[in-house]
Amino acid sequence: MAIGKSMTRNRSHVDASYWSELNHDVLLLVMMQLRVVDFIAFSGFCKSWRSFAHSNKKMFMASKLPMLVWISDNPYTKECYLEDFEGRRFKTLLPNFGVRKCVGLTCGYLIFYGEKPNDFWLLNPITKHGLHFPAFPNIATNHGFKAILVFSPSIPGSGLVFVVINRYQNNGIWFSIAVMGAWGHVSSAFRIIDLHAFKGKIYALRPGGCLYEMRLSPKPKLTKLEVKNFWIPQIFHQEFISSGENLYVIDSCHYPYMVYELDFGEMKGVSREEKTIGEYAFFLSVCNRHGVAIKPESESWAVDPRSEFKSYGCFRDSIDEPQKGRFFKTRMWYFPYLCLDVDLVNE
Repeated sequence: MAIGKSMTRNRSHVDASYWSELNHDVLLLVMMQLRVVDFIAFSGFCKSWRSFAHSNKKMFMASKLPMLVWISDNPYTKECYLEDFEGRRFKTLLPNFGVRKCVGLTCGYLIFYGEKPNDFWLLNPITKHGLHFPAFPNIATNHGFKAILVFSPSIPGSGLVFVVINRYQNNGIWFSIAVMGAWGHVSSAFRIIDLHAFKGKIYALRPGGCLYEMRLSPKPKLTKLEVKNFWIPQIFHQEFISSGENLYVIDSCHYPYMVYELDFGEMKGVSREEKTIGEYAFFLSVCNRHGVAIKPESESWAVDPRSEFKSYGCFRDSIDEPQKGRFFKTRMWYFPYLCLDVDLVNE
């Protein structure tokens, strides 16, 4: 029996060694066929695969289109479902968050908030990593939150900072540093309706198209930015949308949607009539004001922008000539390519 066990161990070692030495071209073909959740297991198989996955992580995640996400309302057994555009569904059980409800999404983390005790839990359903932030000092309901998670090297401790606004209250911007157990505050006499981390900076939006930059250190503050040719009616349905390279502000209340690209080089807004945005697909989440703009590379997108996402059956788009962009709106999207990194803030 001892000899048999020894032979089994030796054979397992040989098999593992064989798989770890696969040609990288073959390994790439295999990896690109995986689902997002399988990619995590793939990267943990062995040292060489982990190194290969890390080197090609951005390419893999960039190839994955947004997914629909549903979360059950059961307070004791919460289930999270992610579904890709091919109809493949992934289910995962979430920790017992009690009566806390999902109020948003940031960097792949689902944001849970409960009015009692009014604290925040963040959980990444792909990596299963979680973060906790203490009781929120401002009385708020489950509605109207917008929050982002950023990493700032200038912040002591973990450097992870959770930044929160309530779109329906004039109470400024709140922020909490992970594991520090406290909240800081930047006061504001006006209502902030959206936040976004973009190319190392945090931007805040006020109704009417007023743009601000928020700094966390050395002293937290808001600074108004003068932006030319940028005006949107004073309503509360404006939001930031980023393509990675560009930052947009979209008013999704009126149809056709009003879209501005923010040109930080000349500090001006460029409306959709001035710049074509037809190459982008805009994914808008109704419940949490968290969306992205991506540039699909498939041939079907060029022929019929709706064909790639017909299985979702939950979008609203425009194919008339003046409305160049394509807009896909549902309750909540999940963006795989954002789930493995936290936005960096340089201060």
